[in-house]
Amino acid sequence: MSLPVRRVPRLLVALTAAAVAVTGCSAGGGPTHGASEPEVSAIPVLTDSADLALPLDAYEGTPEERELLVKAQQVLTARCMDRLGFDYRPPQQSGAAKESPNSRIYGVTDPETAARYGYRSPEGTNSVATRAKGVPLSKAEETALFGAPDLRPDELPKNQQEAESDSSDGGVPVGGCIRESFLKLYAPDPESVDVLYVFQLKSEAETRARTDSRIERVNARWSACMAKSGYNAKEPMKAAEELGFTDAELGGPKSITAATVDVACKKKTNLVGTYYAVQSAYQRRLVEEHAETLNLARQQLRDRLRLAATLTS
Repeated sequence: MSLPVRRVPRLLVALTAAAVAVTGCSAGGGPTHGASEPEVSAIPVLTDSADLALPLDAYEGTPEERELLVKAQQVLTARCMDRLGFDYRPPQQSGAAKESPNSRIYGVTDPETAARYGYRSPEGTNSVATRAKGVPLSKAEETALFGAPDLRPDELPKNQQEAESDSSDGGVPVGGCIRESFLKLYAPDPESVDVLYVFQLKSEAETRARTDSRIERVNARWSACMAKSGYNAKEPMKAAEELGFTDAELGGPKSITAATVDVACKKKTNLVGTYYAVQSAYQRRLVEEHAETLNLARQQLRDRLRLAATLTS
């Protein structure tokens, strides 16, 4: 009897479970400038975030490059499964509309998107791991793909060199073919920078900006604007949650009405421009603090993309 199909996230578990705890440099531990607020020389008037680029974006792949990396990892995963004797087909992604990477960094900001989708993202995936011809995975195939279910995170190899030195029997790699494909692409050796490094820095900048006095003031103005239309919300990034919309209601008529007001209030208060200027300032500070590791991460991204191109050509 076939087991239920296990779902694979869109990046093919490339970033699973804190994924990976890849060794290399981490975002923490670097020098800091203290708790002072960085200077912002000017705040631009902006209404939409879709076309914005923040300083740390330069150290990540473009959407097209990320798609290439997804395909490359799929190739590596399929090769590993084939080596183990399984006829595996990578999950197929749905053809849903794709937003730009920064479309929702400040919540919903585009009036047309709000009017059509409310607080629901237009993106969606329907990724399912199967054998050939859509047959669900057997228990043996699941183990080959995902590894033994009782493995602890500290038992997983941190890079491909370590994985190869620990394996000699040619059997299922520790962590399965998903892990092997991830390591070959994202962590080939101990000098590999954590694939989540830039993401962690972005999160740090966002956390610091959240308590910035300029952000607090624009949030207050946005909240007052929302209140005039009968909506009680304090945090623009948590508007849907604060307004009590369930996942099933995010694209419903009430959500659409609220999101439309939300967008109008962001425009009235120049929330996008304020967030962008302040968050950019915090990111520039982190770029200066972590320049050496960021430059290494960017070079490794270029190397990774060259490998991906050979795998998918």
